[in-house]
Amino acid sequence: MAANRRNHYRLLHVQYDAPAEVIKASYRALMSRHHPDIGGEAGHAVLLNEAYNVLSDDTRRAHYDAQRKVRATRMSVRGERVTATEARSPGRQGSLRACPLCQLSSPTIIRADTRCSRCRSPLAPVRLPGKKLKPDERRAMPRVSKSDWALLYQGWPTEVIDVRMRDLSIDGVSVYCGVELPADCVVRVVGESFDVVADIVSARRVGKVFVLHGKVLTAILGNPVGGFISRSA
Repeated sequence: MAANRRNHYRLLHVQYDAPAEVIKASYRALMSRHHPDIGGEAGHAVLLNEAYNVLSDDTRRAHYDAQRKVRATRMSVRGERVTATEARSPGRQGSLRACPLCQLSSPTIIRADTRCSRCRSPLAPVRLPGKKLKPDERRAMPRVSKSDWALLYQGWPTEVIDVRMRDLSIDGVSVYCGVELPADCVVRVVGESFDVVADIVSARRVGKVFVLHGKVLTAILGNPVGGFISRSA
């Protein structure tokens, strides 16, 4: 059986430098929702267990981190997948080097409606580096209200979370979410008139929910063709 190449840190919703107690707490919280005995998917529970078994052991975690760095370097050199940080860095023509959600290498030419061939995320950057938006470009942003709902994909592949919209602009997206997400994780938010990929920059609790703020990386706006509202991305 091929080795599991999924990102253990993303599976457990923790940062790369997370201490052992944070990893343990996140693992327990996830298993309380995904354990097969309470209706969760057995396959996802297996992945969570594998991730925790690696990251909870200092020796195995160090070995995993070393392998992850070597693999990312090799992929970048070969022009295949690149690291998440590299994926968000614009290339010479302003397009991202890789899909910011699943990190599959981007095609050479990216149009306004270009999508990732694997996860279907939009690949067109919302703006080119150093380019100022015209007033009509800002007005083209779809209006959202606090009664609008959307689907949030945390990474790929992953479960889908129902979220309520708070705000959407050419620069950022803000949603109400029942799950706290770590900063610096990449998400895709799909609504009736928009499909955006964003980098979460902050998450704060407000009552029983969390307000997530993200910097928009790529988007297809205005009743996006192929921007389906589906739980099977």
